[in-house]
Amino acid sequence: MKNFTQKDIKTLFSGLCCSRCKNDFTKDSIEILERFGDILVCRLTCKKCAKDFGEIVFNFNRKADNHTPLNVVEGADAITFDDVIDAHNFIKKHL
Repeated sequence: MKNFTQKDIKTLFSGLCCSRCKNDFTKDSIEILERFGDILVCRLTCKKCAKDFGEIVFNFNRKADNHTPLNVVEGADAITFDDVIDAHNFIKKHL
């Protein structure tokens, strides 16, 4: 596999767009950095506003007939003031 096709991108990113300008991603938005069999490490950048989304990892099987759209995976909850105080007290007590 050389690169993603526009059809691949349209399918994979059908429910996603740039969080800054709401532009759809194109095949030019993805740069393949490394390839380990079906595992691709890529850089995702919006070509309209240049927002850099960093590195993303795909398990992309070119032999598959269809691919399912990507979903946003939310990270951990934001750190609260209580978390900071607890960390401070832990460090103060144990270090």
